[in-house]
Amino acid sequence: MRIIRPATIDSLDLTLDSSNVPDVPPSAYAGGTTYADGDRASVLQADGFTYKVYESVQGSNTGNDVTDTDWWLYLCETYAEYNAGTTYDLDDIVISTTTNHAYQALVDAESGNSLSNAAKWLDLGPTNRYNMFDQSNSSQTANGESIDVSMTVDGRADSVSVLNMTAATVQIIMTTDDDGEIYNETFNLVSDSGVNNWYEYFFEPVVRKGDITVYDLPLNADPTFRVIVSEPGETAKVGSLIIGQSREIGTVISPSSIGITDYSKKETNEYGDFTIIERGFAKRATYKIAIDEVKVDAIASFLSTYRATPVVFVGVEQYASTWIFGFYKDWTIQFQGPNEAYLNMEMEGLT
Repeated sequence: MRIIRPATIDSLDLTLDSSNVPDVPPSAYAGGTTYADGDRASVLQADGFTYKVYESVQGSNTGNDVTDTDWWLYLCETYAEYNAGTTYDLDDIVISTTTNHAYQALVDAESGNSLSNAAKWLDLGPTNRYNMFDQSNSSQTANGESIDVSMTVDGRADSVSVLNMTAATVQIIMTTDDDGEIYNETFNLVSDSGVNNWYEYFFEPVVRKGDITVYDLPLNADPTFRVIVSEPGETAKVGSLIIGQSREIGTVISPSSIGITDYSKKETNEYGDFTIIERGFAKRATYKIAIDEVKVDAIASFLSTYRATPVVFVGVEQYASTWIFGFYKDWTIQFQGPNEAYLNMEMEGLT
């Protein structure tokens, strides 16, 4: 069992240096403009507040409609930045680059009221760019073909977890100002789990890993991590990106169990017909962990410190189903005999 303590943007020990995920919409697309390779343009949608963002994939791009995939790559949807001098209609959505949240107008002809005014604006949560840094594993950052972010840690970090992904590969690059590049690895996300014979190899659908955790990285001070999640020809998605320092607790042993809590709604009518509303779910686990008795005080103090902080629990390294980003509900330490101690933990993940 290993626990990764996240560095977070909110606590100011993690800084997002760059991201290729659009935030504020770029300039509106103009058919008479010549776009270079990599230039971006936006198109306002019929609702009057949603912008679709496109990126030119060739140079000398003039007069080609943004729907022409030979010339343009669709990235994602976003919203305009809030302007106190603008009058907004009911249900209009804006974003704040200060809080990195999106907000929806609760009244018509809204103008001049702060986004913190709950009677006027509904906080919808993080923007698309920042979804991967919130405390929900199901809300995903999405971007056409790739998500490429660079973050600097104030202090030290030796672990990276990328969870709830839709991607073909993940590349992790670690650098420091003093040492340059100190780690660079690309991971293919095709999963071979459950493929035990040639029939399954050739005929079972290709399954990809949705989670990856890397630890024991160099503990150089103030590192910068670049994480590139790639999904060529499709939309890359990430539910959670966690960077932090890990700590080994012990070894998960029997009896231990894993499962989920499903928040979907299932109802039957008088004829026995089901109505199912699919909702989020959260991982859960109960682990028995063999620990070193001389570390009991240190482990107890460590766990108490993170009693109200989401962390990554890596139960068994080779089984991603045992990894949980969330909280522990309860823990106890049993002393079975001389030099024999066991930590019993019950954990629940974020939805």
